[in-house]
Amino acid sequence: MPSHPLDNPVWHALAGPHAPLSRRSGNVLAYRPEIALFAAAGDPATSGMDGLGSLIPEGATVGFPFAGDIPLPANVELVRKVDVLQMVAEHFVPVAITAPIVPIDAANQAAMVELVDMTKPGPFAPEAYRMGQFNGIFDGDRLAAMAGERMSLDGYSEVSAVCTHPDYRGRGYAKQLVSLRASDIVARGKTPFLHVFPGNTAAVATYERLGFAVRRTMTFTVIRRR
Repeated sequence: MPSHPLDNPVWHALAGPHAPLSRRSGNVLAYRPEIALFAAAGDPATSGMDGLGSLIPEGATVGFPFAGDIPLPANVELVRKVDVLQMVAEHFVPVAITAPIVPIDAANQAAMVELVDMTKPGPFAPEAYRMGQFNGIFDGDRLAAMAGERMSLDGYSEVSAVCTHPDYRGRGYAKQLVSLRASDIVARGKTPFLHVFPGNTAAVATYERLGFAVRRTMTFTVIRRR
């Protein structure tokens, strides 16, 4: 059984600071589907996960980030598995903020979803902004870049939804947005972490310059109801 909370971050978020955003079925916890399509069990190998299927919306998939393989119950099926790097900033190195970064929230929901659909940084539900603070950079009415906080655990908070419109890449927006969110996390006495696809070498290099280091490779299991 993984012993570090970041080996099973969804469980420790939903059993901790994000409990108000959770749903439960048996030994399984999941975010409300409009907020995030993630589920988890405290120990998937031994806790029994028959309740998992009932927490997956009809026609939807749910992600299960975990440090290892997950024995699936009979009422769900595997869609795909992908590896992601989990990076942690034990020694965060901030950068100067020169871009016009502003808070974004429910009023910017449509723009956030549009940017995510275009850039595909990872899973993002329409009301993901309820998970934590999000910030963006606008060019007029167009959302040029954004980043926010996703999973919140005791001692840790995840930087997520880091994306930049193709017309605005190369301006350092992502680095500044991540730096701002990570600075706020550190100021609250927590450690920032994030997940990134191994093939996204440009993003990995950016995060390394901010003091993030690879902690381990996580298995992101995507499942759906049979």
